[in-house]
Amino acid sequence: MANFVRLTYYLLSALRRVSWNKERLREYQNRRLRAVVRNAYHNVPFYHRLYKEAGVEPSDIMTVDDLKKLPIVDKTTLKRTPISDLVSNQYNPRDLKTISTGGSTGQPFSICVNSREDAWRKSVYMRANISCGQRPRDRWIALVEADQAKETTGLQKRFGIFAQNIIPVASDREAQLRILEHSRPDILDGFSGMLWLIAKEMDHRGMNQLHPKIIFGTGELFPESSRRYVERVFGGPYHDQFGCTEMDRTAWQCPLQEGYHMDTDSAYMQFVDDCGEEIAIGEEGEIVYTSLYAYAMPFIRYNVKDVGVPISDECSCGRRLPLMKVLEGRSNSFLVLPNDRLVAPMSFIEALQAFNFVKEIDRYKVVQDKKDSISILVKKTSKDVDEKGLANALLSNIRVGLPKMAGVDISEVNLEVKFVDDIPLTARGKLNVVVSNVRPRS
Repeated sequence: MANFVRLTYYLLSALRRVSWNKERLREYQNRRLRAVVRNAYHNVPFYHRLYKEAGVEPSDIMTVDDLKKLPIVDKTTLKRTPISDLVSNQYNPRDLKTISTGGSTGQPFSICVNSREDAWRKSVYMRANISCGQRPRDRWIALVEADQAKETTGLQKRFGIFAQNIIPVASDREAQLRILEHSRPDILDGFSGMLWLIAKEMDHRGMNQLHPKIIFGTGELFPESSRRYVERVFGGPYHDQFGCTEMDRTAWQCPLQEGYHMDTDSAYMQFVDDCGEEIAIGEEGEIVYTSLYAYAMPFIRYNVKDVGVPISDECSCGRRLPLMKVLEGRSNSFLVLPNDRLVAPMSFIEALQAFNFVKEIDRYKVVQDKKDSISILVKKTSKDVDEKGLANALLSNIRVGLPKMAGVDISEVNLEVKFVDDIPLTARGKLNVVVSNVRPRS
């Protein structure tokens, strides 16, 4: 009950902050930043050592502009550090809630939060949904991992207030479809790739549209053509959402979709180049987070290796949170050509146009192991699919579309379509579409 009341208070406060002007937001960010840095320095062994070695004291960090004085950390570094060194000495890790990341970068990781932080994360999560039109008593269905069900409290279930009902991604496809048809959700939520797979199956069977008020997708690279397909099949508008397990939701599309509203009152976001220097507005950079609420296990200057573009425009919806756009997915999913030219996964997928073949393709995955060789793994919908014709169509799309779309020369790249029996989802039900095991020259 206490955490429900706390969550309600945090949520109402979060909804008010979306209308704050830049000056008020910056003052708020600076105040919270000073507090989290002091806590990390005095109570968290990892950060105390890190900042001592860097010659930085808490008094040196007064505003978000001072963040550049602090070293950038990443998941690899934190994974090598004992949990006792990452958690504040004011807490026993066994008394904290543990949340595991999905390992979409190949690096599964667990974080710890206290009850206040748990309520804070949920309030920021719900702010995005409410801003898009979700209401307390809407029927809310989510295609996610089964353990997400415990995030809805008994009080919420009893009164039906923002009560999320889970369809486990690992459950039988027939069962998933039956539940969706029976529940007729107002809000349809889940991993983007899973939503597409369900939409494809519904389309193949000629099932009636569900007509949800809103579709929320997250967790995976998703091109515009796929969004339009999901909207057509389900009969509702699709809103993309962005984040990571360590921070929870950090950016989201409002109904106008003029960019992604960044939750910088909760997780301050910097965009940096390969040298760790902040890039200019409108340029592409890796996202570095600083949590403004995490005290039990702080994340300060944490590079998640996601890529985005900060923009200076304000959204016409009136919400004043800063915007980003052109999310390009994980930086390790960029394809690397022989001349070290990078191709964003979004560009490759759009050129591939595999979603035009929904009746032939069950799943696909793009894998690069060499600069001059890219494989497109395809699982067919049935044995009757014309493999030669489908492969030729996909390769033609790439060879014609990619030079136009991305301005790159792929004449030296060997492209091959390989038909496989299965393309497994990750343990948490994600469909990692593009994976490159090649790094460009530094």
